Amino acid sequence: MTERQFSLNKVMVSFTYCDYIQVFNKVLCYNNERHKHTWFIKVCAKIFANPIPNWFLNWWSYHGPTIKILPEPFLKLYKEWIKVSPDLNKLNKFFFFIEFSVLWIHKWVPEVDFIEEQIPYLYRTYYNNFWDKLMKKDPQTKSLYGQELLDLITKTIQDYKSIPNKGIMTDDSTSVKYMARKISNHDEGEQNEMIMNYLEEVKKKILLNISHYAKSDSSMCSETSEDMHEAQPYEEESPVDALKKAEDFLAKLKDKI
Repeated sequence: MTERQFSLNKVMVSFTYCDYIQVFNKVLCYNNERHKHTWFIKVCAKIFANPIPNWFLNWWSYHGPTIKILPEPFLKLYKEWIKVSPDLNKLNKFFFFIEFSVLWIHKWVPEVDFIEEQIPYLYRTYYNNFWDKLMKKDPQTKSLYGQELLDLITKTIQDYKSIPNKGIMTDDSTSVKYMARKISNHDEGEQNEMIMNYLEEVKKKILLNISHYAKSDSSMCSETSEDMHEAQPYEEESPVDALKKAEDFLAKLKDKI
């Protein structure tokens, strides 16, 4: 395994990737300068330059925050962000905190309890809190300390909204799963309209592709009115069922192509 070095008190220390993972998991076990297990944590968005390793996702499950800690202005922007973010294939809450480097306060406290046999055991309880200072006003500027961050999120949302929609059948980010995830963030009335619009665009794409693969065999187009009368009567289906059928059809079509 490749080793790297860094300077610690003017002494070069070697470490490997396994050492790095161990340190990442154990550093929060140390006391801070106030002899407490409380830390400010902020993860840089550059982490998304490469695939996220599973060990980091596991770390996040223990130490990462949830949207429950967000105050109303941030929560409102989060709900707008998930409707337009091009990265919904990632973990929404996970990506939101990291994309905007939203820092949080992480702490853990040791506690003692008893198991059924009345044997005492020691364990940790983890807590994550929003940094309240961001919602307080700067006495000099009269603006929130977190206003710059709120403005950044707002601008990013506007930038995402201005990105033209890409072809449904030609880009991975607009796959059926992506659209289902995106549609789920709207209320029921909007969902039905978005599903029907999506299916209409899928229909256009399929017809366009069919024209490229059309065969000269006229028997494929010899369906008569008599054949149509013998067909099953049309039953209106819900948009959700239609989307599911479209997803199954597209999967089969992809396999054949």
